[in-house]
This record gives sequence, C-alpha cells and structure tokens, in this order.
Amino acid sequence: MPLTLADIQRWNSGAIRDVSSALAKRGASADDVKAGLTKLPLVNTWQGTGGDAARASLDELSAYLAAHGEEMNELSSATRESADDIDRIKASLAAIDADARREGFSIDPASGAVTPLHTDMVGDPIYALQQADLETRIHQLLHAANTADAELARAISGATADAAGRPDDPRVRDALTKPLPEDPQQFHDLWEALTSEQKDALYQRDHSIGNHDGMPAVDRDYYNRLTLADQLAAAKTAQAHADALKNQHPDWAAGREPNVRMPGNYAANKAAYAAWKEKYDAATAGAKNLSDLQAVDKSVGDFPDRKLMLLDTTSGEMAHAAVAIGDPDTASHVSVTAPGLNTTVHGSIGSMTEEAANLQRETYRQLGNSPGHELESVSTIAWIGYDAPQIPGWDEKAASLAGAWGVSHDDMAKVGAHHLAGFYDGIKASHEGVPADVTAIGHSYGSLTTGLALQEPGNHGITDAIFYGSPGIEATTPGQLQLPEGHVFTMETPDDPIQAVYDSKPWLHGLGALPPPFGPLAATVVGGMDLTGAGDFGPNPATNPNFTHLETGATAVPNGQGGTMSLGGASGHSDYPRFMDDGTPRTTNYNIAAIIAGLDDNAVRQK
Repeated sequence: MPLTLADIQRWNSGAIRDVSSALAKRGASADDVKAGLTKLPLVNTWQGTGGDAARASLDELSAYLAAHGEEMNELSSATRESADDIDRIKASLAAIDADARREGFSIDPASGAVTPLHTDMVGDPIYALQQADLETRIHQLLHAANTADAELARAISGATADAAGRPDDPRVRDALTKPLPEDPQQFHDLWEALTSEQKDALYQRDHSIGNHDGMPAVDRDYYNRLTLADQLAAAKTAQAHADALKNQHPDWAAGREPNVRMPGNYAANKAAYAAWKEKYDAATAGAKNLSDLQAVDKSVGDFPDRKLMLLDTTSGEMAHAAVAIGDPDTASHVSVTAPGLNTTVHGSIGSMTEEAANLQRETYRQLGNSPGHELESVSTIAWIGYDAPQIPGWDEKAASLAGAWGVSHDDMAKVGAHHLAGFYDGIKASHEGVPADVTAIGHSYGSLTTGLALQEPGNHGITDAIFYGSPGIEATTPGQLQLPEGHVFTMETPDDPIQAVYDSKPWLHGLGALPPPFGPLAATVVGGMDLTGAGDFGPNPATNPNFTHLETGATAVPNGQGGTMSLGGASGHSDYPRFMDDGTPRTTNYNIAAIIAGLDDNAVRQK
C-alpha cells in the first residue's frame, strides 16, 4: 500500500542506523573467521585423502563466509543509505509543512490534500499557484518516499536466501549469485530446486523474473502481479504529479513557452520554465505506461482462473503482456494467440482476454459433447509479446510513420517470433504430466509472426497451427512449420481486405515498367517498401492447397445433443476471434475451438 505523509512522520532513521551498524559488525566477523581458516596448520600439512577432504570442506566454508560477509556488508550499506534517504525526506516534509503554514494552508497527513485556511483565499490566482506548488512538492515527496521504502524492502529481502540456510545444490548457489539460464528447460529445472525464500530473493533482485520462460504459470502469475501492483502505483503517482504540474502551468503544458512579452523578468521566466519542464517531462515519462498497466490490471483483476504470464514495460517500444485463461501447466489443450497490426496492450489486452475466455468455454463445450473427452482441460492464452506495427491514425498513442514500413516488412515479426518461440518452449518445459496439445494461432501480421516462430530452431511442442486474415507466413508446407500434414489450418473471409495484399502485388510491381521517371521511381518505392504489405511474406496461406481451409460463413453444426446449432458468419478482417453479441460462437470461433480440442474432424471445411 502506498505510503502517506503520516507514515513518513512516523519513520525512525535512528533505528535503521542501528540495524546497519549491527549488519556491518556481522559482516566483519564473517571476514575475520574466513581469514582465520586460511591460517590453520592443517591447510598445508595434512596430506592424503583426509587432508584433501578437509581442505575441500574448508574451501566450501570459506566461500560461504565470503559470500555471507559480502551480503552483510551490502545490506549494511543499503540500510545506511535508506536512513539517509529518510532524513532527507523528513526534512523536505518539514519544509513543506512550514511553507504551508506560512502561506495559510493545511495539509491532511492521511490524504496529502492541501486546503486553504481562509475562505477569501479560494479562487485567488496567487493562492492557487501556491496551492499547486505545495501539491506538486507533496506528490514528489510521496514518490521519493515510496521509492526509498521499496529499495529498503528489496535490500532486506535480499537477505532471505542467507536466512533460509546455505543451499547444498551448487546450481542453487549459482542462481543466487550468477545470471539465470536463458534456456526454458534449464531454467525450469533450476527453479524447481529453489525454496520459496530463494525464489523471493531472486524476485527482489529482478522484478521481471516472472517473464522468464520455463517458470510455472502459477509463479509467473504471482510475481508478475506483484510487479503490476508496484508499477501501477508508481505510474499513478507520476500521473498525479504530471496533472498537478499541468494545472500549475496549463499554458506551458500546451507547449506555449514564456516569451519576451510576458510580464516580469524574461530570463527568470525562462529559468522557471526550464525547471518546470524537466519535472513535467519526468512525470509524464513515469506515467507513460499507465493506460497499459490499467488495462492489464482490469484483465486479470480478481479472476482466480486467469494468470498473468507476461508483463514487460521496458524491453520494447511498447508494453507487452500475456494472460492465460486456465492453467497451461496442467491443461490437456493449450492455445496461444498472437495478434497483428495496430495491437497494443492498452487497446487490446482486454478484448483479447475476453475472446480467450469465450474460446475456452466453447472448447469445453465441444469436449463435453465428445465421449471420452469430458475430463480434458483447456487453457487459452492471449499473447501480446512483441511490438506490432502501428499505422498512423489508428492509435494515437502508438502510431508512427514507421508503422507503414513495419507492416510491409518482416523485421518486427522476426523479433516477435523469437520471443514467441521461447514462450512456446516455456509452456512445454513447465507442463506437468503428459505433454499438452498446443495450438499456435496467428491473426493478420501476427500470423507472420507465428509462422516465423514455428520455423525457429528446436521442437516447440506445437501440435496444430491456425492462421486467419494472413498476409503470408513465409512457408508453403506444413513441414516448413515443423508440423505434419493436416495440422495447418487457415481461414479468410470473402471480404477480408487482406486479399488486396495478393491482388495488388502484380499491379504494384508492374509500375516499374512505366517509362522514366515514373517507372524507376515506382520500382524504388515498391522495391524498398511495399505499401500494401504484399510480396515478401510468401503466397496466400488461405489458398495454398498444402493447408486445410476452414469455413468462415454462417452454417449449422451438430450441438452434441441430437440437434443442431446455428453459427454466425464472420466478415472483414477482425471478426475471426470475436463471438456474436449474445455470446454464441461464429463459425470461425467454432472451428478454432475444434482444432484446440483436438477434434479436427468437427471443424467445418471451406465449401
């Protein structure tokens, strides 16, 4: 829970300094014992097997003491720095309180609200600026206090590995001091050897550890939710600070800098603006991912059956996230859906999570109506683990002119494919019991990303693949995707505009035959950047005879109870994963669920 001003007033730096001193003494004692061991006569004089064993034991003990002493010294330094931070923060709070009293304001210690003490102050522009300044300083102070509190907590938690005892497994000792293995299977094997205290210590060392492929889904969810809470609180604080600064100078926030016609000293105004701008830029940067974090928080909420498999706000240009419905570590059937053009976490994780929940429900319905499959379980995953191309005008936050280039080239798909393949490998490594049937699903540019992921080296544990609304997957046979015949499925609605990618290719490239200067210019543009996304991703999977093509139009299918159920048709480029408004499946949803369930024969083939 975020700190309040009342919490800060109760802080006692003296107590923390006492802890720092005690830790320093313990570290020095460990160093003294280690130094004494090296002086024992048996180190050099005891020969034979017994001497070798004794020396090996002493070497191990010396290494432990060295690590213990270093850990105590680091913790002593961290707590001492925290005490210094507390003194600075409390001094700042005292200065704010003094200024507030002098200017005629009161500050609520619980909420931090600044209130005028006299009614004639309300509405006065001078008092309004003073109030805004106090509010800004309080937001900055609370942010600094929460940061100091989190750093102290991490420092103290870093000692939990030592408190849990010296691990006997050398792999565990390495995990606590060295970089963790990147290979999902190796990471999983190591993670399973750790105690809960050691896992917590690794989380304190790296708050992004929940994104590590190979970690069990329940642990990924636990640590990523902790990180979500921390980042969401920090982003909200930063946004409140930015709002206070904006209210203080709305003209500056709108981009109108001080000019020579402003009253007062121009140089002073410019200096004030520069100081304000630095604070405002820092606050808005801190709040950059607020909408993404809020969308993720709403998507996972208090749902016990949803697991936050990925939360990454640092490695890409945009935030990344993945949410599982059900437990992929125990499910008989797992699906991973990768989206395409203009996908963002803030704009899409909510709808993709709901689509995944609907898809799980439909898959369960089909399994329940299929004798022998009633007890099988399902987990469906919405994965936004890469920077999808953004076309200007579609999403103001993420749009860029680079989007047109991105969607017509496979650079972003290749980066995403590497991460997606690792995600597949992680599911395979952490799954319990009999391997799951895993279906890889790609939509739009996400189908290219999925196709390339399946071509990454190694066995990713994928049993089936579905591509819909695809601009190409850079593969023409199931074998190139490391899948057997009959296990690659495609869908394309008759009015999907993606068809223009293939229809326009000959026309676009034919422009190069025009006379100068039009032909050479067109050839340069088309050769360097195919504006429709055509050409470079291979032939249309939806017409490739090597793949199985599924129906997208309205149809009727057996309902499993002796009757039939009507399925709505899909249209355009975005209907494929969307259920009808009343929650019933479209033909496309029905087909996807049938493939996930391993009931391939139930899927409706294209007419």
